[in-house]
Amino acid sequence: MPAKLLLLTCVVSVAALADPQIKNESPKAPPEVKKTVNALAGRWHFEGTDSEPRAAVPQRVVMEIDCRQAALGTAVACTLTGSMAGFGPLEAAAIVGYNQDEHLVHWMEISSTGEYHDHRGKWQGDRIEFEPLIYKALGKKSTERFALTFPSSGRLVLKSVTETAEGISTITGTATRL
Repeated sequence: MPAKLLLLTCVVSVAALADPQIKNESPKAPPEVKKTVNALAGRWHFEGTDSEPRAAVPQRVVMEIDCRQAALGTAVACTLTGSMAGFGPLEAAAIVGYNQDEHLVHWMEISSTGEYHDHRGKWQGDRIEFEPLIYKALGKKSTERFALTFPSSGRLVLKSVTETAEGISTITGTATRL
């Protein structure tokens, strides 16, 4: 029985995918879902700086960000690749979406630096202000304050301030949709 049910499910799924009347989006999503997806979907070029507690001058950060619609248009799946002067190559994967039950945007990220984040934030006009995130990386406690601002279509401003026992690190910069 389970094999027949699986086969039937596959046949129905393939038929549904082949039907041009079926759209690749979730029905009845609140406007904040679409706002979140539309704000981030696309390919972006990010340039900014990283100010570290013991560094004499801020270091240059350059990243390419590719965010594609996911979960039937209710989220974006993003890859972030780039480099930071004095640190080397970086890579991260993120899923970003609006949770209509909590009225929060979630930015869930895993990076090549060994960090695992689940930022939770609220839309405030053209800005997503995330709650302070307390986490451990390399055995050290960190608190990150993170915000994204969308001053115009195709432009975003990122600010991340992370406090550790060593001091405060700040990454700021602007991304342009390609």
